[in-house]
Amino acid sequence: MKTLLLIRHAEAESSYFGVEDKQRNLTQEGFSQALHLGKKINEGNYIPEIIFYSDAVRTTETTKLILEQIDVPEEATFVEPSFYEANVGRLLDFINQRSDEADTIALVGHNPAISFLAEYITGEDTGNLSPAQCLVISFDLDSWALISQATGRSLSRY
Repeated sequence: MKTLLLIRHAEAESSYFGVEDKQRNLTQEGFSQALHLGKKINEGNYIPEIIFYSDAVRTTETTKLILEQIDVPEEATFVEPSFYEANVGRLLDFINQRSDEADTIALVGHNPAISFLAEYITGEDTGNLSPAQCLVISFDLDSWALISQATGRSLSRY
């Protein structure tokens, strides 16, 4: 059985002239949201063994704040540049290529791809993930390579 946590980054500053989108920081509310999400994940039944996150500043900050609340070693976290501006196909390919040694992984990314991926792999109308929201998806499969359309079901939403 495989479990996937899909996480949207916390609230980020608005885009303004001269700041590249990828460099946007979290707002104060975003910091609070990310810490709260980390606590919710820690209280839940699904702690990721490995976390992959986009190289945008807001996803990096979100991931670091979540890590303050859960027992995942920093060496089990990996920056994945392909998540920035990814589409569903790219995210699914990434998941399908994961080693089967880990049973629970997390992806920290961006809308709309992270929300579209949730709907695609569950076949459910999960709607948009809000900033600092996590959807836990379970798969009755033994290999990440087998995950595809409507193979999972949503278990929890934090």
